[in-house]
Formats: sequence, structure tokens, C-alpha cells
Amino acid sequence: ERSNPFKWLSDKIWLNILQLSRHPFGSDQMLFYREIVDQMQRNEANWKKWYDENEPESCPVPDYEDRLVMDKTLGPFLRLCVVRFMREDRTGVACSQFIESMLDARFSAPVTDAITDIYEESTARKPVLYLLTAGSDPTFSIDELAKKKKKFPTDKVSMGEGQEKVARDKNNAAFLNGGWVILQNSHLGIGYMNELEDVILKTPEIEETYRLWITCEITPRFPIGLLQICIKVTLEPPAGLKAGIARTYSTMVSQELLDKIDHERWRTLVFTQSFLHSIVQERRKFGPIGWCVPYEYNNSDLDACLQFLEKHVVATILVGVPVSWVTVQYMVAEAQYG
Repeated sequence: ERSNPFKWLSDKIWLNILQLSRHPFGSDQMLFYREIVDQMQRNEANWKKWYDENEPESCPVPDYEDRLVMDKTLGPFLRLCVVRFMREDRTGVACSQFIESMLDARFSAPVTDAITDIYEESTARKPVLYLLTAGSDPTFSIDELAKKKKKFPTDKVSMGEGQEKVARDKNNAAFLNGGWVILQNSHLGIGYMNELEDVILKTPEIEETYRLWITCEITPRFPIGLLQICIKVTLEPPAGLKAGIARTYSTMVSQELLDKIDHERWRTLVFTQSFLHSIVQERRKFGPIGWCVPYEYNNSDLDACLQFLEKHVVATILVGVPVSWVTVQYMVAEAQYG
């Protein structure tokens, strides 16, 4: 192999470039990047400038930009390849751009099914199964829906050792009174999950308004039969600040919350808190560079902060006292997120 002539390029990326120069593309097996090594040596300054860009996927590719633009069929994919081979950290963004250019922006936009749609699809004998990921907790959304449907408070059981009897009693009672039951962390109560399918299908009379909500981490031990009769919902962490704020406003921040306090400062505080929450969640993707101690930062943290801000605004602005920013900063940044 040719040795790496560039001090600013790692050996791994250099080997990527060599493979890229030999890789055929398209039905005619075209070696599109055959001369990329020579091009980089002749035009090193521009290639280094492109390599150092914050968003190289949005910048013209040196020596190849005109050909990439002219090739309407393969051009976007060839651009994606050179980004993947040289700037692996930007591959995710480049893939989203590729999908948008070849298909449509709606194919890369985050999909969040409203909980009301999920509820309409469910029945007394068709539970809803939430497959949990880091930072996802549907309990708040379920409780908010329960309030609208006059089913609040819901019966919650956090599964684990000794909780199967509690869950069984709660479900049996809800079968009769049409209540809502939330079985949390059901991967810790697989024994009860195994019997739940028969209970739901074979109990002769279940009140039509009864609903069962199950939250569970992904596990191969979850019973197939119960899985098949459930409505499966995944709550993947939103990708990007925009998607994060959109998720917050579609799940946590309702019009009712915004109208609770008739003051412009209240809505500003709600947005600022939602923005902070999205930033905190987004930093998790950077691992120990983002946060040295792993933590989920889920909706419970945001809910606690919104409740504090509501009480603080009521106790200050509404009685003519200025907001104590020192207090707000300590409670939100130190006590809750610190």
C-alpha cells in the first residue's frame, strides 16, 4: 500500500481513501474516485480545508463538485461516500441529506405517534407495549391522557421481585371497574408476563374502558404470544434539537399548561426549559465527552422543573415580585440537572 503522505490525515482515513479509489460504482462499474489520491496531493490545501469544515457534507467537494452536481443519479450517493470515508462523524447527517434529496424530507423527519391515536387503536383486550430506550418514559403522557378520559389516577405497578401479586390484584380490579393499569419495567416481571396473555384472552368479561399499558426494555425473554396481541410502540430519542423540542411540545407541553398562567414570562420560561432539556438530552450522544456520568435525563426531570417554575412564577411575578433567577438557576441547573 502507498504510505500516508498527509500529516493531518489518520492512517485509518488514508486506507479508506485508497479503498475508495478502487471501488466501482453504478451498473457500468465506474471508478469515480480513481484519481482521488493524486487529486489530493496536487490540491492538498483545498482538501484539508474541506476536511476541517464543521459541515463538510454541505460544502463543495474539491476537484469533484461539478461532476457530482451533473450526475443526478449517482451524485448524491457519491457525495455520501466521500463524507463517510473521510468524515465518519458526519455520516448520520449526510445520510439524512441523501434520503431527503432522493426521496423526501418526510422520510427522515422523526415520527411520533400521538398517544391519542395509539389509544384509539387499543382495546380492552389489546394492550399497548412501550419498548423503552434511554431517556424515554411514557408514564406522564399516559397520565395526561387518563385525565382527559376521566381515568386518572391510573394504577401503576413497578415490576420486580414480589410485585406479581400486586399487578395481578390491580388488573383483576380494573377488569371490573374499567380502570387503567400501567405495568412499568416489565422485563423485571417476565413470570407475570407469561400468564398475562391467557388472562387477557380468557377472562370472560372485561369492562370495555379497561386499558393495559406495559413498559419494557427490549428482551428476548418477553413472551411471543403477548407480544403479538399488543400494540408495539417505540420511543426512540429524538435526533437533533429541533426534533427534541418538537417531541417535548407534542408530549409534555400542552396548551393547557401554557394557559395555566396568563403572563408572557411564563411561556418564555416553558420554552427555555424545554430548550435546555433538549440540549441536555442531545449531549448524551457524545458519551463521556457530553456527560462524564451517564444519566437518562427523561421526562420526569423536565416535569419536575416545570412544576417548580409554575410555583415560582405564581409566588413571584403574579404578586408583583421579580423572579429570583439565582433560585431558578440553582433549582434547575444544580438540583435537577446537576
